Amino acid sequence: CLHKCDVPNCVNPQHLFLGSFGDNARDRDEKGRTAQDEDHGISKLSVMQVREIRRVYKARSKEFNQQKLAERYGVSFQLISQVVHRQIWRAMQE
Repeated sequence: CLHKCDVPNCVNPQHLFLGSFGDNARDRDEKGRTAQDEDHGISKLSVMQVREIRRVYKARSKEFNQQKLAERYGVSFQLISQVVHRQIWRAMQE
């Protein structure tokens, strides 16, 4: 079911309409209801940290390769790799 009025506490059944999982996902995205970046409940990094990681990595400092950045921020090497290759936090402006 999808919701017409988008008031979080609304329980009026007349405000509901049927749709597929894909319809629901599109509706959510079009209305900007997707948690992203540090607003996402399981985010381990802040916007400022992601900017710094990308800036330091881009400078190609041997002191701060992906493994060293992972250790510095207390996250996995895989997470750092996803950040620097923009597999996550893609929409964030630098």
